[in-house]
Amino acid sequence: MKHFLLAGTLLTTSVGAMAQATYSIKGRVLDKLTGEALPGATVQVVGNGANTGAGAEENGSYIVPSLKPGTYTVRASFIGYKLLEQQVTVGSQNATATFNLTSDGATLNEVQVVGSLGVAVERSTPVAFAAVNEVKLRETLSNRDLPMILNETPGVYATQGGGGTGDSRINIRGFDQRNVAVLVNGVPVNDMETGQVFWSNWDLGDVTKSLQVQRGLSASKISVPSVGGSINVVTKGFDDKKAILARVETGSNSYQKYSLMLSTGTMKGDWAVTVYGSRRLSEGWVDKAFDDAWTYFGNISKRAGNHRISLTGMGSPQSHGTRSFAQQVGLFSTQKAQEIGAAPLANGDRGFKYNPYWGTLSRFTLDGSGNKVAQKQENLNERSNYYHKPQINLNDYWQVNSKLFVNAVAYASFGNGGGVTGLTTGNSSTILQNGTTLQTDFQRIYELNYNDPRNNPTRRAQQFLVNNVNSHRWYGGVLGADYSLGDKLTLSAGVDGRLYRGLHYREVRDLLGGDYTNLNPSITTAGNRNEDPTTRLYEGDKISYNYDGKTQWLGGYAQLEYKTPVLSAVVSGTVSQINYKRIDYFRPKQVTVDGQSYDVAFNQTQTINGRTYTAADGKTLETPWAEFTGYSVKAGANYNVTERNNLFVNVGHNSRVPFFNQVYTSQGQQYRDVKPEGITSVELGYGISYPSLKATLNAYYILWANKSTNSISTATGEPVYSTVRNVNARHMGVEMSVAQEISRSLQLNAAIAVADWRWVGKGLLNQVTESGIQVNQLDQPVYLDGVHVGDAAQNQFQLGLRYEPIRGFYVRPSLLVFSKYYAAFNPESILDENSRTDAYRLPTSKNLDLHFGYELRPMYNEKVRIGFRASVLNVLNEFYFTDVSNRNSTNVADPNLLQAFFNRGRTFTLGMSVGL
Repeated sequence: MKHFLLAGTLLTTSVGAMAQATYSIKGRVLDKLTGEALPGATVQVVGNGANTGAGAEENGSYIVPSLKPGTYTVRASFIGYKLLEQQVTVGSQNATATFNLTSDGATLNEVQVVGSLGVAVERSTPVAFAAVNEVKLRETLSNRDLPMILNETPGVYATQGGGGTGDSRINIRGFDQRNVAVLVNGVPVNDMETGQVFWSNWDLGDVTKSLQVQRGLSASKISVPSVGGSINVVTKGFDDKKAILARVETGSNSYQKYSLMLSTGTMKGDWAVTVYGSRRLSEGWVDKAFDDAWTYFGNISKRAGNHRISLTGMGSPQSHGTRSFAQQVGLFSTQKAQEIGAAPLANGDRGFKYNPYWGTLSRFTLDGSGNKVAQKQENLNERSNYYHKPQINLNDYWQVNSKLFVNAVAYASFGNGGGVTGLTTGNSSTILQNGTTLQTDFQRIYELNYNDPRNNPTRRAQQFLVNNVNSHRWYGGVLGADYSLGDKLTLSAGVDGRLYRGLHYREVRDLLGGDYTNLNPSITTAGNRNEDPTTRLYEGDKISYNYDGKTQWLGGYAQLEYKTPVLSAVVSGTVSQINYKRIDYFRPKQVTVDGQSYDVAFNQTQTINGRTYTAADGKTLETPWAEFTGYSVKAGANYNVTERNNLFVNVGHNSRVPFFNQVYTSQGQQYRDVKPEGITSVELGYGISYPSLKATLNAYYILWANKSTNSISTATGEPVYSTVRNVNARHMGVEMSVAQEISRSLQLNAAIAVADWRWVGKGLLNQVTESGIQVNQLDQPVYLDGVHVGDAAQNQFQLGLRYEPIRGFYVRPSLLVFSKYYAAFNPESILDENSRTDAYRLPTSKNLDLHFGYELRPMYNEKVRIGFRASVLNVLNEFYFTDVSNRNSTNVADPNLLQAFFNRGRTFTLGMSVGL
């Protein structure tokens, strides 16, 4: 009987416990367009006798506890966003519901605003893309350049180049950043002449609201010359929140950064103002690669009726030391040289920080007895960069009516600055190096230039420093409109116009003990041919070259988009007319008689039809406009198979106009047979989207016809510039990304990319020296067929976690592995088809980073937020090849000739922020 009573008691207790068991509904509240967390969003749970809720935390997560099993209606809301609800069933375990909110069109259609900036939308835009939100930027960027955070995106390879701040480069699907369109708030920022992106021009990490990478055919609504994809940076300025945020950071290599951001929120009259300023200093991880930068950012916006007007200004005046060219592996590390089968180098093994482009100097004068009176010793950089590129954008977003939306932007950019290098009177940038220290021998150069005034009363500097100025004046505008043809069909169209003038010249920066200088008169292909070659040049005078490059750009686009909850499809096309002109102030002036042009340099004459002409009769040399027409057509569709699964496909062709420096030689002569480059692309993709799981899988095939490349070699001591035209490249690969919310406190993300990129067929090579002399024959055939495309890793694996064991404290480790990395090479190494070899394949690299931080609970009536963050980059302190060239190669398979840069060693940063 006792056993029956005990069993009955246990059964009663168990049933009671089951009846009282409760569970939770948890998840996150995010911005649908950017993936950004929406802290402070409200989550309400009703039904089954309950009416309760919770608020979203800093990372957008929420939890509603103590719910009985049953079905509930869960609603998520946030100011400025549309309310969204889900039906959620709680069974015998906790349930998950994640919300992706879209902006409330009652104020301003944010979907259209952001869409006009070229940002793709999940389960709608048929392109492969990944977004980095503000939270991830703040937690993981550390003191790196903005592109470095994108290495966690499949198909992306970003490095810090030579290691100087702002010298990073990015490669998408094997295409370098000259072929990746970068836009800031919808405005293109790639250099108009070379396509390059100079990340030192901005320090946008602290003011970026979202960063989106679109791989392959992009969703941008302007005629941008992208091949690998596009990067869209959307900055702050449309925030409705009043806030003050101050940050201070410190770290390895004397890194310091101080910043302050103020945002008024929406004020009376619907005005809003955001301003930001920062100061950044560092000695640099690379020897003497100092960093000295200021950054400013300001945005004023106003809602006026159906208009949202925004004025943005930003810039980063900076200077930093650089390490311009890669070096033979053995100079950095004997061990790394041996790992790839290269021989050790005498006087090598100098460490991964080694930078040959600096030296020490004690300037001096001579007293009356001829004795030296020395000044304090200084460290002097042979190679450095200085630049200031203020940019101003004026945007107007106009919701004309329920059917028509118009966006317009006018912008201007004024770049001033360039790079510092050495120069000799022979017009070579290779100056004296100390054979023991392997640093620039500034002391010896100074002594040779100075000499004793009793023996050489006029000191002509034989070697000195120059500024390679690359300033510009850039004006542009984009006007676009979206018109609803019905509930499902939208027509978009617009125009994109740009006027650009690049100012390129060398000027004497530092005579290093000399009184004046000039180039050797025997060099007839460099210097000012319109003045006496013996003219003395002083600091600030132009030397070597002086020309302007002008670009006129007019493009248009049209797009038809069909959209339902199940199917979205888009067909679009662009056309652009691009004109180039080169104005050369140092080449001989020209006189034109009967339609024929004749050079008339200094102290020369031309007698034509009995009349003698001098330089005074001539005009500055201007090339005729080189005119090119480019176009693109693309189509794509996204099909939502279920509410959790979608398929997309896109196909397109881009006839891309070559860049300015692929049209003209360094002496201003136009290359023959320059053709537009044709890029054909096909891509398939599949996506899975659950509240706690997102995954994408896509495959691509890209054929690039008539590709042009530029490179530089220093094998003979004097740089030789090479241009290869009319060669094809084939890029194909598979990419996958996964983001899994395992629990409220644990999230996982992973990325995998497997690819095969190869050259196809043969091309035409032209080479000139720095003095402009043709090397080898014109249009020399080069045999590239089957050779792997180098300069980026073709395979990639990334795994990351975010773990929050207690409220406010997070840990984010990230492991990154790159493999199948082939060295870049100069095509002059494969002039013989029978001796063609593949590029050298580098060892696999792996890197582990660790980020962690702690957010204190809000204090002082929950108005003050204090946070602490820290990052350890390259935790294992392992070194691997990041950038590899073959500038001096005669055989691309010889590891002894490989020249490389390596990653930086273990570094850390610590930061504290205070927000109101």
